[in-house]
Amino acid sequence: MVHNPTGSSARRPAVAGAAMKKHTEILSFSDKDSRHLRRRMLQVLWMGVDVVIMLTVLAIVAWVMQRTFNSQAWMMIIAMIVARLVLFVMMGMYRAVLRYSGLHTLLITVAAVVAGSGIALATEVFMGYQGTARLGRQFWVMEALLAIGAIGGSRLAARMLLEFLGSRSGPMRRQRVLIYGAGSLGELALRNLMRAPGYRPVAFLDDTPSVQHRVIHGRPVLGGLDQLDAAIKKTRPDVIVVAISDPPPHLTKTLFRAGMDRGVHVLLAKGVGNPFGPQGGRQLGLRDLALEDLLRRPRRDLDDRPVREMLSGRVVLVTGAGGSIGSDICHQVAAMGVTRLHILDHSEFALYQVQMDLAQAYPRLSVIPHLLSLTHFSAVNDVLAESRPHLVLHAAAYKHVPLVEANPCRGVRNNILGFANVLQASEAHAVQSFVLISTDKAVRPTSAMGASKRMCEILLRAHACNPDHAMRCCAVRFGNVLGSSGSVVPRFLEQIESGGPITVTHAEMTRYFMLIPEAVGLVLQAAARSTRASEIFILNMGDPVRIEDLARQLIFMHGKRPDVDIPIVYSGLRPGEKLYEELLIDESASHTDIPEITVAASAEYDWQEIQTVLREVVAACDVNDAAAMVHAMRAYIPEWRISKELAQRAGLPVSEKVVSLQDARRDTRSTTAASS
Repeated sequence: MVHNPTGSSARRPAVAGAAMKKHTEILSFSDKDSRHLRRRMLQVLWMGVDVVIMLTVLAIVAWVMQRTFNSQAWMMIIAMIVARLVLFVMMGMYRAVLRYSGLHTLLITVAAVVAGSGIALATEVFMGYQGTARLGRQFWVMEALLAIGAIGGSRLAARMLLEFLGSRSGPMRRQRVLIYGAGSLGELALRNLMRAPGYRPVAFLDDTPSVQHRVIHGRPVLGGLDQLDAAIKKTRPDVIVVAISDPPPHLTKTLFRAGMDRGVHVLLAKGVGNPFGPQGGRQLGLRDLALEDLLRRPRRDLDDRPVREMLSGRVVLVTGAGGSIGSDICHQVAAMGVTRLHILDHSEFALYQVQMDLAQAYPRLSVIPHLLSLTHFSAVNDVLAESRPHLVLHAAAYKHVPLVEANPCRGVRNNILGFANVLQASEAHAVQSFVLISTDKAVRPTSAMGASKRMCEILLRAHACNPDHAMRCCAVRFGNVLGSSGSVVPRFLEQIESGGPITVTHAEMTRYFMLIPEAVGLVLQAAARSTRASEIFILNMGDPVRIEDLARQLIFMHGKRPDVDIPIVYSGLRPGEKLYEELLIDESASHTDIPEITVAASAEYDWQEIQTVLREVVAACDVNDAAAMVHAMRAYIPEWRISKELAQRAGLPVSEKVVSLQDARRDTRSTTAASS
């Protein structure tokens, strides 16, 4: 007998599946009906509670005023109670979420009670009961006041009971919370945390004198920031919530350091708009502190008109557009109303990613990608001939110090030749402005990467002496930007996620840090102030940050204890690395109209001689001759103190090597003293 796949045995799974689906739907409808029934029963229960409250209030007022109810009085009372219940239903009294009962519920209560009393009096007039009901106007006024208090109080009591039960359902020990900020956001934080299981707000701090030593919802305002230590000792908080919109950086740092020293977690509060929510339009959002919050500097509203005038309606070319800085340059430039944006990178994926991001953020902007290496002049020249940009922002470079140190000729050739090709092609095609993104590693370089960027600065300065040049040029020198690809912060985060240890090269190592958007914004401000003198602008990076402190802060931000949960180990300086970075060589600095930007008083260089040195450097790199490359570059960068690894690779004598950490420390301190 041949098996029939369409027979009853084959249909059985399908029938069973259909039956199971139908059964599931029946259960689903049953659950919905059950929830709906429970909600209706609760609403009816509250209607009954309100009726009992109103009858009780009537009895109390009648006893106090020595009144009795006759048939006419009962007609008025029934009309009043029915009217109030109808108004409660129409105004949503019984649909309100008890946990969030507040001013809105009280307003409904007042409106319905007063209207009900008015209907009772209207019934007296309409039915002709004047003088026969024997209750009097004072009776209805007192009854209305007591009814408002009793009905509103019942909702408040229910809310307090729910909050108490909710707090008891959480962890046995609730975290004690000290709230900094006693304004509207602080009050919102208090109300939300009181309802949240596991939290117990204990006190406020606020620098506003008018609220200090006052009480908000039963919690005292203990003082200002100067009372932080005393408040922590008194309240013993587990969490500090910063409930201030856009808190100043010094405040965030102070609270974080105090929390880190005492093992107290610090959170930032944010009011989130929600016009359809139960809390009248605002809900509380809490988040952990990020490193950006600690490195952020005081907000300064810069006049963007010079930048907008430089960019609006123009064509712009950005090299290295796929990098961390290059991509942010693209976004900020696009926001200034450029007509076309040409983006260039040698990484296919990075170029594709920034192109997609720009297309999504600025769908009407014409974005033209160029995939090529800058070391090929003909390709670079073709791009400039095609794009005809008004402004070129050159952010392309190999930047990872140990990698370039291990491949010095390739790294130097890419950075110097790529820059020279873009500079030459820009001049040939009448570019109006040219900006070089430089680095603090160009100052007294100890690496091939830093020396290559210093050589680019010298080339730019020499270009100002070229009689044929017409471009406005500048270099912008700054330190590390937070979160750039391959930088120390992402590496620390990966090590924390994997359970440690965190590797720090040296306990005394410091670096300058700046947020990428701030750095790029200042780069564009500097570019708008460039002239044909090829200035080297220096961004004010603030105070240097110890890398070990940075690691400890990141560990604490992730809820771990430094040296306990996550160990810190020291790996030693890598080839080409410094203990300290600098922003000035031996130059003096003059100020601009923006305090965050200064101009280095750099030396002048002969354009023809620099061209000769450039050819020597490129020729040495082409044959991978590190010694010849170093020799040619040190003619213009005598302060370059090469690493031991590069010296060995280049076959240089020991006297030309830098091996002493004390030398690096002494050089930095002397430079700092000279510049100050």
